[in-house]
Amino acid sequence: MAGEKKAAKPQESKKQQEKKDHPIKLFEGKRITVKEIGPNTIEGDCIVAEPGYLILTNVKIIGTKHIAEAQLLYIPHHRIGFVHTEPTKVEKIEEP
Repeated sequence: MAGEKKAAKPQESKKQQEKKDHPIKLFEGKRITVKEIGPNTIEGDCIVAEPGYLILTNVKIIGTKHIAEAQLLYIPHHRIGFVHTEPTKVEKIEEP
């Protein structure tokens, strides 16, 4: 039995072991504001944040002339200009 070969154990690569979440995952569970490509601004509670899309609940869609409310909204990534969490502090800038 000296000539027997042992079966090689498959080893995971370091990249698979160190799999990190996409930065957009930080928005899950938070109240966010999304600026769409175009004139719309969307406010809502983010329940799913994936690299390809966002899903929001309790949504307020602010357009140029109208404000709409919805219970659920799907936003594909190509419609998103930028995303930020709800402001914690807003100050008026005084003019000199």
